[in-house]
Amino acid sequence: MEFKDKVIIVTGASEGVGKATTKKLMAQGAIVYGVARRQEKLDALQKEMEAENLPGKLHTLSVDVSNTDQINNLFETIKQNENRLDALVSNAGVMDDFQPVTEISAEEFSRIININLMGNFYLFQAAIPMLEKGGSIVVTASIAGITGGKAGAAYTSSKHAVMGLVKNTAVMYASKGIRVNAVAPGGIMTPMTSEMDMEKVNQTGIAVIGNGAKIDKMMATAEEIADNLVYLISDQASNINGHILVSDAGLTEA
Repeated sequence: MEFKDKVIIVTGASEGVGKATTKKLMAQGAIVYGVARRQEKLDALQKEMEAENLPGKLHTLSVDVSNTDQINNLFETIKQNENRLDALVSNAGVMDDFQPVTEISAEEFSRIININLMGNFYLFQAAIPMLEKGGSIVVTASIAGITGGKAGAAYTSSKHAVMGLVKNTAVMYASKGIRVNAVAPGGIMTPMTSEMDMEKVNQTGIAVIGNGAKIDKMMATAEEIADNLVYLISDQASNINGHILVSDAGLTEA
């Protein structure tokens, strides 16, 4: 098993892509530190993974990735328990409500930037010193970071910025054997998308976005995107660095 006894952080681990990624890594014997904001969902994840009787180990911690104190506590815990880190799967993020720039508040714009961009910044800063012997970081990005019309102003801005952070970090730390990549999904069938409150979604924004090209397969499964993330931190992707893997069934090409 490629990930046997590897120490790997997965953020946004309690549901969707993060949960699927955690399960795939544990199936290969990894020691996963699964983090998310809601403790009750982490408790449910722990019970489910124990019932699966997978060969890996799971440690869960409640962490808001936009909170530096909680990030520091996470990495201090890993230092004390493992004294090493092999990979970071930075998957946590939030959507906006498809608001154009004139229809979103500064507070909401900042909230999304703080989680989607600054959260990655804080995680990168804490993870890289622990990847002393080389390692891998992969981020769940979005095709909203490639095009201009797949989400609202805040989410689109955050994902464009995250891709810049990924590419710059990949270049800056390549000589240390650290690889940094991202997966850019289109739509994903996850609780975050299924539970969106359509009454709050900006109808002007979603109408503009909805008028784009359509293809048969509009939504990926969480497992499909998890496969992409796991691949990019694996040794099979050892020569891939600074890459944005678009995983959208051709949506951005249609």
